[in-house]
Amino acid sequence: MLNIIHETKDIIIVNKPAGQLSQGAKGFDLDLVSEVMTYNASQGKSAYAAIINRLDRPVSGLVLIAKNKSAAAKYSTLMQKEGGFNKQYEALICGKPSEPKGTFVDYLKKDGRTNTSAIVPADAAANDKEAKLSKLEYEVISYDEVKDITHVRIHLITGRHHQIRVQFASRRNPLVGDYKYATADCGMDNAVKAVALKRNQIALCAVSLTVDNKTYSVAPEFSIG
Repeated sequence: MLNIIHETKDIIIVNKPAGQLSQGAKGFDLDLVSEVMTYNASQGKSAYAAIINRLDRPVSGLVLIAKNKSAAAKYSTLMQKEGGFNKQYEALICGKPSEPKGTFVDYLKKDGRTNTSAIVPADAAANDKEAKLSKLEYEVISYDEVKDITHVRIHLITGRHHQIRVQFASRRNPLVGDYKYATADCGMDNAVKAVALKRNQIALCAVSLTVDNKTYSVAPEFSIG
């Protein structure tokens, strides 16, 4: 059932649970866009639905969906601009970052064949059109020394493929549950058990989204405990 946070004639903001696809793929699982289209039709409205900020399947949180083509064009353009939306996330990461707050600036390149992204050195990125500048800011909320897990708040400045996941993993602080980018020695199995993550879940949630000068927020599905 849709968890609708805000709705107008042009947009709908939904709290997506971890494990649900944002958009359709092979298989029979109900994706978020299809669910919104069905909801719109049940309200006697156009079944049109265009996702603006897609979240990875294992990630939970706020998703903005346009209900018509003009709104899709407007908000898609804003999404492409740095700082176009104020996007805040919360995550649990393995270990403890070197500083209690900071900024990550990297160049990321997506590999469509493996559905992964990787950091490209700055000198090589200058000659690689596929390497995209990627920036985020983070701040530590709390640290559990026994579990060696840190709860962080993240301001996502750009929106690259797997950006948060790659930037933290590259600094040896992978997100709890993110086996795709975890190193073998990060203690991932113990971290996942310690916070009781569900199947197909990464400890990452889009907790806050500012749209049209209004901010909408939700609580993450996870905690250190």
